[in-house]
Amino acid sequence: MDVPGWLAVLPHGERIAFSLRSAGVPVVVSEDVEAAVKAADRPVVLIGQFTGAPAAVRYAQTHSGLAALILVSPVLGMWDGASDELADLMDEVNFGPALGDLPTLWLHGSDDEIVPISDTRAGTDRIRGVAFEEHIADGLLTDGEAVTRVLEFAHRVV
Repeated sequence: MDVPGWLAVLPHGERIAFSLRSAGVPVVVSEDVEAAVKAADRPVVLIGQFTGAPAAVRYAQTHSGLAALILVSPVLGMWDGASDELADLMDEVNFGPALGDLPTLWLHGSDDEIVPISDTRAGTDRIRGVAFEEHIADGLLTDGEAVTRVLEFAHRVV
């Protein structure tokens, strides 16, 4: 199996990290995104899943040099289950800059009841840059579909 010419960095998300590793993708899972990006020896695709998405987006809003950003069922916009710390971070993201020309992919399931798509869309509409794509899966987004879409997107943009 060929190793991709990019590195996946996730603030958290062991399940998707496992699936990416199984597909041959080098992966770093670390809350210290900045250190992981600086240590990378290849282009970085930052992946924010669920409650890790606000940290990933905020990093992308405040740093340059990423190859791409991927948001998997992200908690963005509004979310009733947010702790005070997460809600503050979501506010920073919501009132931060758009993502400009950073290739960005948003993946979500249409029937996600934990993170309703309408609440997330309120956030993605605020950060949407000129290279923003979305894929809304019918029903729930499976790990397999998420990984397939991540690989296709990264192959195209990196």
